[in-house]
Amino acid sequence: MRHPDQYAGLFCFILGGAITLSSFYYEVGSLAEPGPGFITFLAGSFLTILSVMLLLSSWRNKEVLHLRQIWEGQQTGKAFYVLLLLAVYMLVVTPLGFLISTFFLLVLLFRVQGTYSLKTLMVLSALTTSFSFIIFDQWLGVQLPRGFMGYFLF
Repeated sequence: MRHPDQYAGLFCFILGGAITLSSFYYEVGSLAEPGPGFITFLAGSFLTILSVMLLLSSWRNKEVLHLRQIWEGQQTGKAFYVLLLLAVYMLVVTPLGFLISTFFLLVLLFRVQGTYSLKTLMVLSALTTSFSFIIFDQWLGVQLPRGFMGYFLF
């Protein structure tokens, strides 16, 4: 195996197979009555199928790409910035609460690729956060983190 996609395909195949098999420890159920392992079964099966497709396409492709060639011309700085933002969000969402932390996360995420004005960023972030709060907290009853201002805002 000299092609990097072959290594990725093999890793994903093993991971997808392990997820699919481990979902049988829970009741998978059926389409009409899905069990607790149904979603993991579908996710593992989907990952396994995609990894087989990746392996087959990498075996047909004779051109060997090196890791540096794969990342050439890509905007890797933005990807790492988004990963850093999501890691920080994960750490601050509980103490700050869903509304505040999600609003600031969206402001920074909209800034990554978009060329919006500051007013547009604030409006988009406020609308998205509000709609997410209404859908998940009010309609679906999901308990979102309230944070330190939770008693004043709700």
